[in-house]
Amino acid sequence: MTIADGALLASSREAVLARFPLSRVSEAFFDDMLGVLPPAHIAGVPGFFVTEAVSDDIHAQFVHAGGRFYGGYVGLRDRAGLITYARIAAFDAAHPDAVELAWYPDGPKEAAR
Repeated sequence: MTIADGALLASSREAVLARFPLSRVSEAFFDDMLGVLPPAHIAGVPGFFVTEAVSDDIHAQFVHAGGRFYGGYVGLRDRAGLITYARIAAFDAAHPDAVELAWYPDGPKEAAR
């Protein structure tokens, strides 16, 4: 793989992750994802992952915390991007009036509302 190929893969990976950043989701959306496929869990990581990858190592992760539900695409290779309780607290502080998504967003701007 050339440097250009590596840069293209990294940029397309970032584009996929940006399609569904950490967002508040409805309880129905959370429950639907819990029942779609057997959920995958990683020890020490909150919530569950949809076992079917979106792309490469990117999976949807969903977490129930503080009476609310959260979801987003995360890359399993980069543990820093996983949804944690600390990331949820920072998200809630930055987005106190976040809209709950009822389903996957059509684009990053919809998820960021």
